[in-house]
Amino acid sequence: MVGAARYVYLVLAWAFVVGVVVQVFFIGLGLFAGSENVELHVTLGWILHLVPLLILAAAALARAGRRRILEAAALAAVVFVVPILATMRDGTPILAALHPVGAILAFWLAIVVARGATSLRGVERGGVRAPAVP
Repeated sequence: MVGAARYVYLVLAWAFVVGVVVQVFFIGLGLFAGSENVELHVTLGWILHLVPLLILAAAALARAGRRRILEAAALAAVVFVVPILATMRDGTPILAALHPVGAILAFWLAIVVARGATSLRGVERGGVRAPAVP
């Protein structure tokens, strides 16, 4: 069970990193290839909004350790706020302007979480940690 959860944790974490890159590409399409493409960015954004909750659950089931679970929780918190900031563009545009800043923070946290998930590959079944992979 723990081994399967670690695999799911790893796959979800790296898939989220890729999803954020695709999300940036989609907003680029909206800016440079026509505003009708912004809907791709919006739709994927709301899908990505939920993925960190799955990553957090997988980290807990994978017995990833307190630090990795807290990192996944931080990712979930940041990603929860990022799309909400964009919805504030009419009422408080200064807060809405934090949307891309939050996205950069989320991308960095996503890489931290994915690297943490990857590092679990070095933990053997008996709980003995193998040498770290650079």
